[in-house]
Order: sequence, then C-alpha cells, then structure tokens
Amino acid sequence: MECPKCGNEIPEGKLYCPSCGYAVQIVPDYDADLEENLSSVGSDIAGTVNRIDVAESAVTSFDEDSTTKEIPMVRKDDVSNILKRGAKNDEARQKLMVYAGAGVFAIILIVVTMVASKSLDQMSFVPVAALDEVISEGETMNMPKAAIEIPTEEMPSKEWVDENEPTEALSEDEAYEDEVSEELIITPEGGSYSKPEGISAKIVLISEDEESEPEDVEGTIYFTRDGSDPDENSEIFSREIAMPVGRSSFAFRYMDSEGNMSDTYRAEYDLEYEGAACSTTDAANLIIATLVKDGALLDIYGHVAGSLGMYTYQCNSMITSDDRDYFLIPESYEEPGGQRKRTGKIYAVDAENLSMFTVSQGSNGKYSFEVFF
Repeated sequence: MECPKCGNEIPEGKLYCPSCGYAVQIVPDYDADLEENLSSVGSDIAGTVNRIDVAESAVTSFDEDSTTKEIPMVRKDDVSNILKRGAKNDEARQKLMVYAGAGVFAIILIVVTMVASKSLDQMSFVPVAALDEVISEGETMNMPKAAIEIPTEEMPSKEWVDENEPTEALSEDEAYEDEVSEELIITPEGGSYSKPEGISAKIVLISEDEESEPEDVEGTIYFTRDGSDPDENSEIFSREIAMPVGRSSFAFRYMDSEGNMSDTYRAEYDLEYEGAACSTTDAANLIIATLVKDGALLDIYGHVAGSLGMYTYQCNSMITSDDRDYFLIPESYEEPGGQRKRTGKIYAVDAENLSMFTVSQGSNGKYSFEVFF
C-alpha cells in the first residue's frame, strides 16, 4: 500500500509510513447489513437535526485543514513502555490495598483488645508499631503519611485500688493503734518510803492504745546497787530486791533477744523506817553474837577455824512479809587481800521483837523463814 502523503510503499501490517511517519487509516471490509443499519441511523439523525431550530450564531465553522493535521508518530518501543508502566501502577495499587487492609485489621484488633481489658488505667494509644511496615512501604511508593489515618481511643478513667489497703482513711488514734515499743518497768517508782517494799523490774511491750494491757517480754535485765551503768558483768535481776534502808540508787538495763542493750533506767529511794526496836547495826551485831555463842564463828570478827579469811555481816535493807517487817543481814566471805563475796546465806531479825531467822527467797520472790535462835 502507498503512503497518501509521500507515496512510498508501506509494508503490510504497518500502521504508519516508515519514511514520513504518516498514520495509515484502515478501512474495514464492506458489510451490506452494517451499511444498511448505518444508513438507517443516519437518516434518523438527519431527520432529528432538521427539526431543531438552530440559530446561525450557534453554527460553528470548521477549518478543513484542521481535520487533516498529521498525527504524531508513535514508536513501538514507546507503546511497550506505556504498557509496562500501566502494569506497574496496577501492581502498586494492589500492594497498597493489601497493606492498607492489613493495617486496618491490626488497628481493629488492638482497639477490641483494649476495650475488653477492664484493668487498664486511663490511656490513649497510637499503634505506630503495628503500622511501621505499612508506612515504610508507603514511603517507598512515595505515598504521603497523611494518607493513613491513625485512630486514637481514650479509655474511661478508673482509679486503681490496692485490695490490701484500707478503703477509708484512718483517724489519728487508729493510725497509731498498732505502734508498740519495749520499755523497762521498775516498781515501785523512786521516792521516799516509811515502810520497805520489794523492788522489781520487767520488760514490757507497750502499745499506744491506752486500752491495751502491757505484755511481758523476755530478756536479760542487769542492775547495779550504786547507780553506775550496768553491763554484761553486772548482777542479773531474777527476783525481788529488798529495799535498802536510807538513801539508795539503782540502775537497770536490759538486753533483748537480738543482743541489743537498752538505755539505762534509774530509780532512787529513801527509806526512813520508824518504830524499829533496834538499828540496822544492832541487828547485824545480834546475828554475829549469836553465831559466836553457837560456835559457828571464833570471834566477832568472823574468823573460822582452818581459814585465814573472815565472814562479814552487814544489815542494809528491809523486807515486809505477812505484815511483819524484818531487817535482812546477808552473809559474805572475804579472803585476805581479796574481794568480799556473798555466800548466799541470809539472816533476818524482826524489827519489832528482835526474833532471829534464817531466810530463803524463792524464784517467785517470796521469802520463807526458819527460826535461827
């Protein structure tokens, strides 16, 4: 076929002239039925146009030359590139739809999970981590981040309450109800006395609640008779102490179960006994004279056969038992150049009738008497 423009031969199957690039218009084969139908349609259109009153001002004139302008040549390679770009765009759109669907599903799953959880406190969430991959792909395809809306949801406010804590505020008295402390209780309190009383000490657990009774606590109590600070080498309190006649000063400390030593507790007494038949010195001399007469001592100085040491007897305290008052005279033994130590034997003289007894004290602090002479 010849090119209508340049006259050169156009190969069969080509849609444009290889010399000048003129596009070839292919006329289909003649079809009688198609021609008849087109003719009928054209007649109808013509009849319709004839019935329309068209103003001359609306008639548009056409430039015959404009309908015959050359169509730019389209190369085969350009057509192939256009088709490839179209396929890539379709593939990108499909990927975007898949990623967007996955992101929406992840968002719905997170929202449902958070609503179902009743223990969550007030919070809002932005599931950015769940959409990192989608956003990353979107940036790769030059998709703006604003194209993906990230929903946020605010959960109802709920105060967290510890089941182990009280639901109501405690009053000032209730807040200190359970506070306790260990104390050393000494009885009687220090002061002046006209009749002897036994001195006792104990460790108690005291509560701030005034209605609670003090509870006894086990521990070792050390004491001194001269007011000096006790230590682990001091006397250990185990039973009631006889109150000294005249002025005296005691000091106490206790050691708890963990080996901690308490502060020092002090008590001072002034026993002025009235109505006694003799003095404390007379009571001691009465015991010494009785022992010498009985042959237990060689002399009033307390010497005994076969020993260089001596026994001593001093009265410095009084007790009350069964409404009777007694002078107590403990026995001690002193080696030459050594210290004086108590033997454990105690004598008693009735302060009213001067009767003499040997005395023993039980673990409960009570005294028992046996006639000495």
